[in-house]
Amino acid sequence: MKKIFKIVVSLFLLLLVLIIVNLINTQTTVNNKKFIVNSGDDFLLIANNLKKEEIIKDKNIFIVYAYFNGDYKNIKPGEYIFNGKYNISQVILMLKNNLGISVTIPEGFNIFQIENELIQKGIINNKFELVNYTISNLENKFDKYPFLKNIDKNINLEGFLYPNTYYFLKNTSINDVVGVFLDNFKKEIYEKVKNDVGNIYEKLILASLVEKEVYHKNDIPNVVSVIQNRISHNMLLQIDATLCYIKMENNYINNKDIECGQLTNVDKKLESSYNTYMNKGMILSPICNVNYITFKEVMRNINTDYLYYITDPETKNTIFAKTLEEHNKNIQKYLK
Repeated sequence: MKKIFKIVVSLFLLLLVLIIVNLINTQTTVNNKKFIVNSGDDFLLIANNLKKEEIIKDKNIFIVYAYFNGDYKNIKPGEYIFNGKYNISQVILMLKNNLGISVTIPEGFNIFQIENELIQKGIINNKFELVNYTISNLENKFDKYPFLKNIDKNINLEGFLYPNTYYFLKNTSINDVVGVFLDNFKKEIYEKVKNDVGNIYEKLILASLVEKEVYHKNDIPNVVSVIQNRISHNMLLQIDATLCYIKMENNYINNKDIECGQLTNVDKKLESSYNTYMNKGMILSPICNVNYITFKEVMRNINTDYLYYITDPETKNTIFAKTLEEHNKNIQKYLK
């Protein structure tokens, strides 16, 4: 009798498995249907919406299958287009592989270039939405982002928009966009240097200057030394990259291409707090966004007597000088 019972149970379980496998493999025909998974959507809500949109036939089987193989945790926010025949495993495969709209922020991009890129990709819609987003908007998140605490609250997030490839939904809120950038900055720079650096913002400003001035990373510490030496000697920094920043900001405001173009003597008289040909001392905020490698080089603190540098146009090496006479000779040798 027990043997017969075991056989019946085994047959029942086998039949149940076959039914479930059949349901999993049963395909649903979907005609060009858009399906959106929003950031923070609960898995059960997603399953319910898939059923409601008739992308899946059996919500319960979908839930059991996804929980059984762990894919319920891997579904990514995004906008999906279903067009064709799909079984449950194929639906899940789509939902876990879509990364959203890809946007790559190169090292050295400034906030105007980044905002323009986000608008072009349809991630945000309004000009100046990121540019005018200031640290004051994040005062309730200083515990999460402690590196923002002691900075002028009216300054925007230039310098904190870490260069990387990101994935966003179309029409993402500016708060969510900012959160993604700051989370990455925290992970890639702050967590790595928080115990080794005093004022992280000062280093970030320095890093942004050398990022735009130096081609080879091993030249960075010496250029930092030049900047610090010139400040201590009460000399103008005279950094061309700051003039480019002014021009690119003005171009962006006036709906022109965000380019620097050829610098002229006229540019050296541009009215701006960033003009290091007119204003002594360090600028008050970064002029671009850098990666960890650049930031790490800035932290090396090399002491030199250098006060000048130029870039060899052929090798891109930075040529240093301790005196104006030596500097002028370098100009004649490398730039004439």
